Amino acid sequence: MNVFVTGERGFVGSNLTKYFLKTGITVVNIQDESDKNIKSRINLLDREKLWQIENVDAIIHLASKTSIPDSIDNPYDTYYTNIIGTLNILDFARQRKIKKIINISTYIYGKPIYLPIDENHPINPHSPYNKSKILAENLCENFSKDFGIDIVTLRPFYIYGPSSNPLSFIPSIIQQIEKNERVLLSHKNTKRDFLFVDDFLNLISKILNNFPIGYSIYNVGSGRSNSLEEIIW
Repeated sequence: MNVFVTGERGFVGSNLTKYFLKTGITVVNIQDESDKNIKSRINLLDREKLWQIENVDAIIHLASKTSIPDSIDNPYDTYYTNIIGTLNILDFARQRKIKKIINISTYIYGKPIYLPIDENHPINPHSPYNKSKILAENLCENFSKDFGIDIVTLRPFYIYGPSSNPLSFIPSIIQQIEKNERVLLSHKNTKRDFLFVDDFLNLISKILNNFPIGYSIYNVGSGRSNSLEEIIW
């Protein structure tokens, strides 16, 4: 299977690319498997370059502007990149008759009304970033229904693992411990569902091998809720 991974240099994308290479899946936008170097970063806003990619069986769409503070400071850039980038990917798939897309979204529910949070929980996005991801989801659903593309949208909760943002919770805690620093928690009772990146990659692989028909949305987490204090102690 030939898979086009957008956002292949990001945290999840880089891990996914390595995972695919180990499992025999061809990632079409990298060089030979021996050096694993990225051939070129595809700008999803550049339709001409995007359309140069060939021989694609499935798409994993990870690329987006992800910074919440940046989305507040510059909402236009976030909305434009995340929505038009997704639209270009969908139109690329439509024209190339690619029938399998996994769209990686984000947590969009805000403060929970009930637990556990399911896919029918009311959405309450709190930033332009989250709102842009909802609009991207809507595009995916419409393209799936209008053009017969099978699309799965995944809404992961907190993913951690190698190459994750050093400023995010778990990497920052590890750094403090390694430096024998005092671990500081501002909201120790706040609970999160923490998912190791390899488990997320395994899920993506299983979906590719048994792809649902039509449009589907799935929350993705470990199924366990832990406070920040519990993670440390």
